[in-house]
Amino acid sequence: MSRTLAIEIATKAMTVINPANRGLRVLDLIEKHGFHRVAEPALDIVSDRERLVEWLRETFKTA
Repeated sequence: MSRTLAIEIATKAMTVINPANRGLRVLDLIEKHGFHRVAEPALDIVSDRERLVEWLRETFKTA
């Protein structure tokens, strides 16, 4: 996953007020962009945009 796409997904996910629901929004955005569904990221990851960007890039590495 490109850094630009990871930032876009993380930024959109952060608009969800309740951190417990951000993980679900992340999963929806991931699928919308054609990536396979994975386990929901931990609450501490979805509470911080930069950590979420890192998680997305690590989880969806391209070779």
